[in-house]
Amino acid sequence: MSRTDPGDALRTLRERIALEGEPLSGHLTESLDRPAFGELAAAGPRTSAAPSEYAFVVEAVREGYLCHYGTSRLLSGPDPDLALLAGDLFYAIGINGLSRLDDPESVGILSDLIRVAAELRAEDETEMAEALWLAQLLALACGSSPELSGLIAAVERRENRSLEGLKEWSENTAETNGLGRAFLVAHNAIDFRPTNL
Repeated sequence: MSRTDPGDALRTLRERIALEGEPLSGHLTESLDRPAFGELAAAGPRTSAAPSEYAFVVEAVREGYLCHYGTSRLLSGPDPDLALLAGDLFYAIGINGLSRLDDPESVGILSDLIRVAAELRAEDETEMAEALWLAQLLALACGSSPELSGLIAAVERRENRSLEGLKEWSENTAETNGLGRAFLVAHNAIDFRPTNL
């Protein structure tokens, strides 16, 4: 499957799910969302050799996360069991796409993201989970750092001011790498409303 534009990531992901057939294809909806998370990840120097592929991977993983912990952008009205299975499928699609990129650093970044975000959501720490998302997308785009690794460890321990530190690292990294606009668009795409009410 050829992907040439990071902005096509959600459309391409929708087409991939349509090929799965029922029951998921019967719940597909036309997403009007911009693939802001994939575009952020694709905009940096680390991902410049294959921006559309990284955007697709990120959007698939993000969709898996949303199916598990929020509201899908691509599926309308799945019951909780189907949403959980769909989330697992989206994660698998993203991880499979990442394996084709032969990028061990990104494997570590996304693995930590999925694991730590799940722990945070289990404790209803939505804001911290979303701040982690933004930081890890910037790590994909620009590269991780010992400072970020320390901040993620602090988040896992729920240390005071770890959330602020994560936000500050993200803002500084985005600014330093000229990704301020893409970062703002991704930040604004986050929905902090309570889920599954």
